[in-house]
Amino acid sequence: MSTPSLPNGVIAASLTPLDTAGQPDGAALASHVQTLLDEGCDAALLFGTTGEGLSFTVEERRRALDAVLDAGVSPHQLLVGTGALPLPDAAELTAHATEHGVGGVLVLPPFHFTDVTDDGLARTYEGLIDAVGNDDLRLYFYHYPELTHVPIPFPVIERLREQYPDQIAGIKDSSGEWDHQDALCSSFPDLQVFAGSERHLTPLLRAGGAGCISATVNVTAPLAQQAVRDWENDAQVASAQSTLTELRTRLSQFPTIPAIKQLLAWRHDAPAWTQVRPPLAPLDEDETSRLQSLHASLWTEVEDALN
Repeated sequence: MSTPSLPNGVIAASLTPLDTAGQPDGAALASHVQTLLDEGCDAALLFGTTGEGLSFTVEERRRALDAVLDAGVSPHQLLVGTGALPLPDAAELTAHATEHGVGGVLVLPPFHFTDVTDDGLARTYEGLIDAVGNDDLRLYFYHYPELTHVPIPFPVIERLREQYPDQIAGIKDSSGEWDHQDALCSSFPDLQVFAGSERHLTPLLRAGGAGCISATVNVTAPLAQQAVRDWENDAQVASAQSTLTELRTRLSQFPTIPAIKQLLAWRHDAPAWTQVRPPLAPLDEDETSRLQSLHASLWTEVEDALN
C-alpha cells in the first residue's frame, strides 16, 4: 500500500527536547508531539531547522524517531527532516523514516559548496531517491535560501517531478517571499506547498497551498487551527490569523529556537526544555527578561482570539 501524503493544514516544526547528557530525549519528544497533535496540529515535523536536526548524529535521529513511533504517534502525521551533508547519511535517514511509514521526508539541498548548478542539485536528489529505492518515499523539498544559499529552482522541481511522479510530494517554502509561494501553488497544483511561517497560512490556503510548517506553532497550535477553520468557513472576521501574524512578529525579535524552548519551559515548569545543542546558546539575561513580558500575555492572547 502506498504511503499517503501528509495532511494539509497546520504542521508544527517541532523542537527537540534534550536529556541531561545533551542528547535528544525520545520520550519527551514523543510527549511533546502528541501534545501538539492534541492542541490542533495536523502533523509535526521532526529534525527540521527548529528541531536542530543537523546538530544530531544519524544514530541520534534514528533512535529518537523510533521512540516517537514506539510511543504510539501515527507515522502518517510525521514529516521527518532527513537532510545531511554526506549523501549516504541522508539516504540512510530517509530510508529509515520511509520504512517506518512516515508521511514524508523534508530534505535540504546540499549547501556546503557554492555555485551549485541546477544539474548538480537535481543529481543530488536523484541519487537520494535511487539510493532509498522505495516506492513509498514521499519527498518534500526544503526551500530556505536565506539559510542554505541554495534555492530549489522551478526547473529542478519540474525535472524531478517528471522522473519521480510518485515520490515528489511537495515543498516547504521558508523564503518568506509571498510571490514565490504563490507561484509555486500555481505552477505545481498537484504538489503540497507549505509556507514556513503562519503569517502566510490563510493566504496560501486561498492560493491552493497546503498550509504551514512553522516553529512558532509549538506555542500557537490552537490559534493556527482556528485560522484554518475560519478559512474553511469563509469567516468574515479573521481574528485568529491577525493574532497569529502579530505573535509571530513579536517572537521574531528573539533567537527562535532558544526563545520557544524557554516559553515551553515556563509553560510546563520544566527547566530541561531550555537546553539547546551548540552552536546554539540559551537566551541571555536581557532576552530572557524581555521574553518574560511576552510570556505573561501570550497564552491570554491566544485564548482571547479563540473566544
